[in-house]
Amino acid sequence: MASATLISIALLAAPVAQSATPHATASAFLDAFKAMDATRFDRFFAPDVTMFFPDGPFPTERVEGQAAVLAAFHSFFDRVRERGRTTLNIMPLDQRIDQYGDVAVVTFRLDSADAVGRRSVVLRKDGGEWRIAHFHASTVDK
Repeated sequence: MASATLISIALLAAPVAQSATPHATASAFLDAFKAMDATRFDRFFAPDVTMFFPDGPFPTERVEGQAAVLAAFHSFFDRVRERGRTTLNIMPLDQRIDQYGDVAVVTFRLDSADAVGRRSVVLRKDGGEWRIAHFHASTVDK
């Protein structure tokens, strides 16, 4: 019984390998994002990631570096949880993934009653793992 517990703890503490393909990585990233699971979510970002956030509570200028990008997301997750929500309703539409060697571009849109969200995520394969190198999010009124 004790050995089974130790094995379980070891498995929980072990780093989670990134997905082997851009498609699987995009899917796993969106699942972690929807769940606001910082432990899984944070692993997808490259140390040198850059991001343009959409309007709202986010910075208006380009955000540079993993720590700064994750700080903005974590603050957003905290605000959402303070409103009593435990998940995000992210439903990607028209998703497209184009791979160019060790780089892949994931694009999709998000639809709401009064706006369209446009998302572009650049994945880069580093050391066998796909990580987000750049994330651009913009919103336009309908």
